[in-house]
Amino acid sequence: MTKYFPERTWPRLVPKGSVMVSVFGPASEQAYGVLSDVSEGGAQFVAGVLLDTNSRVLLRIGFDPEAPFSTLADIVWSRDESDARHKASFVHGVQFRIEDPEQRDRLRAILASPAFEGQILHDAAGTAPGLGEVVRDLGAELAELGDRIRNES
Repeated sequence: MTKYFPERTWPRLVPKGSVMVSVFGPASEQAYGVLSDVSEGGAQFVAGVLLDTNSRVLLRIGFDPEAPFSTLADIVWSRDESDARHKASFVHGVQFRIEDPEQRDRLRAILASPAFEGQILHDAAGTAPGLGEVVRDLGAELAELGDRIRNES
């Protein structure tokens, strides 16, 4: 077991479509990302910036663009998945800090919806088949989105 795949209490689900994540850091910085997977306890997302491990952030997850799901979360781990083609591709694992029972119920209802694939299963080495490619593809989409936002400003 590695630090990237610790024991989990909740199954991790993969959204069927792209789900955007806005990340607001402790010093009021803002970043954008794409959700890779999610559970009741936390999520994994790809962003164009490296966020500090052990920092607390506010996440706004666009499950429903009209009413984003917001929660505090701790950055548990981060790793650089950048390569020659995807120059800024950072994967982050977060643990949600949900204290309100209504907010927890809303998350459970979202995760029970048909908008999610089944649970990610890992092999003995702790890797999920094809997940690296998904992360790289989402990283490319995120980099393109960042370029468009910068060009519009």
